[in-house]
Amino acid sequence: MGRSAGGGGVPLNPALEGKTYPPLRFLVDAERVRRFAAAIGADEGGVPPTFATAPEIEAGLARVVADPELGLDFARVVHGEQAYEWRRPLRVGETLEVRSTIESVRTKGGHGFLTIRTEMLDGDGVTVVVARSTLVERARD
Repeated sequence: MGRSAGGGGVPLNPALEGKTYPPLRFLVDAERVRRFAAAIGADEGGVPPTFATAPEIEAGLARVVADPELGLDFARVVHGEQAYEWRRPLRVGETLEVRSTIESVRTKGGHGFLTIRTEMLDGDGVTVVVARSTLVERARD
């Protein structure tokens, strides 16, 4: 994910707070779930709860951090916090609509804090998982 076009001395753009990105469809593919489960050592069957990270990254984080309007210097970013709210388990074969919103942009002590909320909805439009990820952009020189 390299350095964004907005990096290099420009602080995070607080005007983007509340921006929602276009939804993306994400298939909970059996083979992808199998590979994910094997990678984390899960053997109990079904979709591991942390598989929600895959659509979160693909539909949300990848697009938000690449947004040149945001001014995020990804080379200075550390992952600060992660939280999930599951309404029900993900199911193999379902297609999710995944929407990401910049929930908050703030600065403290020269560090930028970006919280992204990603909602995953099933085919009926019902929320299945809500993910929140906080990225910390270390202070610039």
